[in-house]
Amino acid sequence: MLEGAIEPKAIAKHAKRLGFPAAALVDRNGLYAAMPFTDACVAEGVQPIIGTLLAVARPADIGPAGAIDWLVLLAKDEAGYDNLCRLVSAAHLDRPVHEDPHVPFDALHGATEGLIALTAGGEGAIARLFSEGQDGKARIYAERLRALFPERLYVELSRRGDAVEEAAEAKLVDLAYAIDLPLAATNPAQYAEKHFHAAHDAMLCIANSTYVETAERPASSPEAWLKDGEAMAALFADLPEAIANTA
Repeated sequence: MLEGAIEPKAIAKHAKRLGFPAAALVDRNGLYAAMPFTDACVAEGVQPIIGTLLAVARPADIGPAGAIDWLVLLAKDEAGYDNLCRLVSAAHLDRPVHEDPHVPFDALHGATEGLIALTAGGEGAIARLFSEGQDGKARIYAERLRALFPERLYVELSRRGDAVEEAAEAKLVDLAYAIDLPLAATNPAQYAEKHFHAAHDAMLCIANSTYVETAERPASSPEAWLKDGEAMAALFADLPEAIANTA
């Protein structure tokens, strides 16, 4: 709720209206809305996909020390849901109390069965490393993820005006082809309708105790609305193989 402005019931209703057979919901380091979201989707005849946006500390050899990146994890079955619960609990309970919730990269070992992973666009380690010119380390990180999520890892592309996403996109596409990973073009939605952008931006200011006029603050992307297939196709018209509309 600190970032999104769509209630679980609204997500399900919009997904049905847009003709989506399924919709995914990811909370940061949590599964807070999993139950109401599942109930709402079932009521609307939409398949719920439960996931989380997990904070993961970078391995020491990739660094820098203390760097925290994000990884999208989606449960594909009961084993995946169990591992989601395990990892989310570890993020909150198995870390120093003075640090933000996260898991060390090694915590993923033995906890990936039944999980689909997306590289998290500009918030993921691979895109961040590419944007910093650390191409070799980005490739190493990708290979490690692929080993953890065999045939269940997707290179995520998002176009929301984020500087990291824009700087890394071409290299992400090249990486996907080089090591035979599928691409997933996404538009992580934080509000339902395009016209709600200004209101969502104001809500982020309230959540972060800042002002709209403040230059350095979390800002809402005008692209972060729940787009239909036509809008996604237009957004990624130059990458037809990558089209995948996710909520």
